[in-house]
Amino acid sequence: MRKRIFTAVAVTLLVAGGAVAQVSGTAHDLSGQGTNPTNEVCVFCHTPHGASPSVPLWNHTLSTQAYTEYTSPTMDSTSVGPLQGGTGVSNLCLSCHDGSVALSSLVNNPPTGDPGIGVMGAVNANLGTDLSNDHPVNIIYDEAVDAELVARATVLLTLDLFGAGANELQCASCHDPHNDSNNPFLVISNAGSALCTTCHIK
Repeated sequence: MRKRIFTAVAVTLLVAGGAVAQVSGTAHDLSGQGTNPTNEVCVFCHTPHGASPSVPLWNHTLSTQAYTEYTSPTMDSTSVGPLQGGTGVSNLCLSCHDGSVALSSLVNNPPTGDPGIGVMGAVNANLGTDLSNDHPVNIIYDEAVDAELVARATVLLTLDLFGAGANELQCASCHDPHNDSNNPFLVISNAGSALCTTCHIK
């Protein structure tokens, strides 16, 4: 009886919390593609053994490209460091989304071998290496230096900030690669600019 009650509560919480995260069937599901398709979904990003970097068990070859990053005379945030060769979460995203590394360039291939998928084609998700017209990433979120930012403690109730100080804005602060219920993989809906105003006082 206790097990049934626990299960009912768990299901209720999952439903109340919104859509269950699922990669299968989204644009991040590369299974079934390429010249040597695999039915594995997670392998294009993750591996249980020999990952590089080890967190988050990363399986995709990282890019070595240099990036033109966003700059503005009105931006008060400071950079964590250059994106090129960096260790921020955004480097993981750019390993596919800068369009320079084959989507199936993996540390550990699935049992069927290299799926044979080339670089990301000319789609909106291919950001290239010129990020000067994209929202800045790999920066410190600090409302003390920018009065137009919401308090970090409040932001953390909705978004993830990364790094040892939980203060780095990365791609995954606004995008959840495992859940496309708010296309394009947004962590919350941006209706009424809700995602933007999570951080920006406007």
